[in-house]
Amino acid sequence: MSKKKKIIVLASMVALLVLTGCLNYFLNRPGSQSADANNQVSYSDYFAASRADRDSSRSETVMYYEAIINNEASSETAKKNAETELAAVVAGMKTEQQLETLIKALGFGDCLVTVGKENINVIVKSDEMTDEEVARVLDVVMTETGKTIDYVRVKSLDV
Repeated sequence: MSKKKKIIVLASMVALLVLTGCLNYFLNRPGSQSADANNQVSYSDYFAASRADRDSSRSETVMYYEAIINNEASSETAKKNAETELAAVVAGMKTEQQLETLIKALGFGDCLVTVGKENINVIVKSDEMTDEEVARVLDVVMTETGKTIDYVRVKSLDV
Protein backbone atom coordinates (compact mmCIF):
# COMPACT_ATOMS: atom_id res chain seq x y z
CA MET A 1 0.00 0.00 0.00
CA SER A 2 1.42 3.37 -0.94
CA LYS A 3 2.10 6.12 1.58
CA LYS A 4 -0.75 8.18 0.15
CA LYS A 5 -3.25 5.38 0.71
CA LYS A 6 -1.95 4.83 4.25
CA ILE A 7 -2.37 8.51 5.01
CA ILE A 8 -5.92 8.48 3.62
CA VAL A 9 -6.85 5.43 5.72
CA LEU A 10 -5.32 6.95 8.84
CA ALA A 11 -7.03 10.31 8.24
CA SER A 12 -10.36 8.53 7.74
CA MET A 13 -9.95 6.65 11.01
CA VAL A 14 -9.09 9.88 12.86
CA ALA A 15 -12.12 11.59 11.32
CA LEU A 16 -14.38 8.75 12.47
CA LEU A 17 -12.91 8.97 15.96
CA VAL A 18 -13.60 12.71 16.09
CA LEU A 19 -17.14 12.14 14.78
CA THR A 20 -17.73 9.52 17.47
CA GLY A 21 -16.54 11.92 20.16
CA CYS A 22 -18.79 14.70 18.87
CA LEU A 23 -21.82 12.40 18.70
CA ASN A 24 -21.11 11.15 22.20
CA TYR A 25 -20.87 14.70 23.52
CA PHE A 26 -24.00 16.03 21.83
CA LEU A 27 -26.15 12.99 22.59
CA ASN A 28 -25.10 12.68 26.22
CA ARG A 29 -24.73 16.28 27.35
CA PRO A 30 -26.85 17.37 30.34
CA GLY A 31 -29.16 19.41 28.12
CA SER A 32 -30.38 16.24 26.40
CA GLN A 33 -32.08 15.05 29.56
CA SER A 34 -35.80 15.42 30.14
CA ALA A 35 -37.92 15.13 33.26
CA ASP A 36 -41.18 13.21 33.40
CA ALA A 37 -44.27 13.92 35.53
CA ASN A 38 -42.64 12.35 38.60
CA ASN A 39 -39.63 14.64 38.17
CA GLN A 40 -37.39 11.67 37.29
CA VAL A 41 -34.66 12.48 34.81
CA SER A 42 -34.05 10.16 31.85
CA TYR A 43 -32.11 10.40 28.62
CA SER A 44 -34.54 11.00 25.78
CA ASP A 45 -32.91 8.97 23.02
CA TYR A 46 -30.91 6.34 24.89
CA PHE A 47 -31.49 3.64 22.30
CA ALA A 48 -30.65 5.86 19.32
CA ALA A 49 -27.52 7.19 21.01
CA SER A 50 -26.37 3.72 22.03
CA ARG A 51 -26.97 2.38 18.54
CA ALA A 52 -25.01 5.28 17.04
CA ASP A 53 -22.10 4.65 19.43
CA ARG A 54 -22.15 0.93 18.68
CA ASP A 55 -22.31 1.47 14.92
CA SER A 56 -19.50 4.03 15.00
CA SER A 57 -17.29 1.72 17.01
CA ARG A 58 -18.03 -1.16 14.64
CA SER A 59 -17.26 1.02 11.62
CA GLU A 60 -13.85 1.81 13.07
CA THR A 61 -13.22 -1.88 13.73
CA VAL A 62 -14.24 -2.82 10.19
CA MET A 63 -11.97 -0.12 8.73
CA TYR A 64 -9.08 -1.37 10.86
CA TYR A 65 -9.43 -4.94 9.62
CA GLU A 66 -9.93 -3.81 6.02
CA ALA A 67 -6.75 -1.73 6.25
CA ILE A 68 -4.83 -4.82 7.36
CA ILE A 69 -6.36 -6.95 4.62
CA ASN A 70 -5.64 -4.37 1.89
CA ASN A 71 -2.13 -3.53 3.08
CA GLU A 72 0.47 -5.14 0.83
CA ALA A 73 2.98 -5.08 3.69
CA SER A 74 0.74 -7.25 5.92
CA SER A 75 1.76 -10.87 6.26
CA GLU A 76 -0.53 -13.60 5.02
CA THR A 77 -1.14 -14.68 8.62
CA ALA A 78 -2.16 -11.14 9.61
CA LYS A 79 -4.46 -10.89 6.60
CA LYS A 80 -6.04 -14.26 7.37
CA ASN A 81 -6.58 -13.31 11.04
CA ALA A 82 -8.06 -9.96 10.00
CA GLU A 83 -10.43 -11.69 7.56
CA THR A 84 -11.56 -14.08 10.31
CA GLU A 85 -12.11 -11.25 12.80
CA LEU A 86 -13.89 -9.13 10.18
CA ALA A 87 -16.23 -12.02 9.37
CA ALA A 88 -17.00 -12.41 13.09
CA VAL A 89 -17.76 -8.69 13.47
CA VAL A 90 -20.07 -8.70 10.44
CA ALA A 91 -21.83 -11.84 11.67
CA GLY A 92 -22.32 -10.20 15.08
CA MET A 93 -23.78 -7.10 13.45
CA LYS A 94 -26.26 -9.20 11.45
CA THR A 95 -27.24 -11.15 14.56
CA GLU A 96 -27.82 -7.93 16.51
CA GLN A 97 -30.08 -6.51 13.80
CA GLN A 98 -32.02 -9.76 13.48
CA LEU A 99 -32.54 -10.10 17.24
CA GLU A 100 -33.59 -6.45 17.60
CA THR A 101 -36.20 -6.91 14.86
CA LEU A 102 -37.56 -10.13 16.41
CA ILE A 103 -37.68 -8.68 19.93
CA LYS A 104 -39.50 -5.56 18.71
CA ALA A 105 -41.97 -7.90 17.00
CA LEU A 106 -42.82 -9.26 20.47
CA GLY A 107 -44.40 -5.87 21.18
CA PHE A 108 -41.60 -3.91 22.82
CA GLY A 109 -41.18 -0.28 21.77
CA ASP A 110 -37.43 -0.52 21.31
CA CYS A 111 -34.47 -2.66 22.24
CA LEU A 112 -30.72 -2.79 21.92
CA VAL A 113 -28.79 -6.02 21.44
CA THR A 114 -25.04 -6.34 21.80
CA VAL A 115 -23.38 -9.58 20.74
CA GLY A 116 -19.98 -10.20 22.28
CA LYS A 117 -17.59 -13.10 21.85
CA GLU A 118 -19.31 -15.01 24.66
CA ASN A 119 -22.30 -13.05 25.97
CA ILE A 120 -25.37 -11.45 24.47
CA ASN A 121 -26.84 -8.41 26.21
CA VAL A 122 -30.40 -7.29 25.55
CA ILE A 123 -31.81 -4.00 26.81
CA VAL A 124 -35.55 -3.64 26.30
CA LYS A 125 -37.55 -0.43 26.53
CA SER A 126 -39.98 -1.25 29.29
CA ASP A 127 -40.66 0.09 32.75
CA GLU A 128 -40.64 -3.42 34.17
CA MET A 129 -40.70 -6.80 32.47
CA THR A 130 -42.79 -9.71 33.65
CA ASP A 131 -41.26 -13.16 33.93
CA GLU A 132 -43.24 -14.17 30.84
CA GLU A 133 -41.81 -11.29 28.80
CA VAL A 134 -38.26 -12.13 29.90
CA ALA A 135 -38.88 -15.76 28.96
CA ARG A 136 -40.13 -14.74 25.50
CA VAL A 137 -37.06 -12.57 24.89
CA LEU A 138 -34.74 -15.34 26.14
CA ASP A 139 -36.51 -17.84 23.88
CA VAL A 140 -35.93 -15.66 20.81
CA VAL A 141 -32.26 -15.07 21.65
CA MET A 142 -31.50 -18.70 22.50
CA THR A 143 -33.36 -20.02 19.44
CA GLU A 144 -31.60 -17.66 17.01
CA THR A 145 -28.10 -17.92 18.47
CA GLY A 146 -27.89 -21.34 20.13
CA LYS A 147 -26.59 -19.70 23.31
CA THR A 148 -27.71 -21.01 26.68
CA ILE A 149 -29.35 -18.89 29.34
CA ASP A 150 -26.01 -18.53 31.14
CA TYR A 151 -24.69 -16.36 28.30
CA VAL A 152 -27.72 -14.12 27.78
CA ARG A 153 -28.57 -11.06 29.88
CA VAL A 154 -31.92 -9.29 29.57
CA LYS A 155 -32.52 -5.89 31.17
CA SER A 156 -35.39 -3.48 31.05
CA LEU A 157 -34.91 0.25 30.85
CA ASP A 158 -37.63 2.87 31.10
CA VAL A 159 -36.46 5.96 29.26
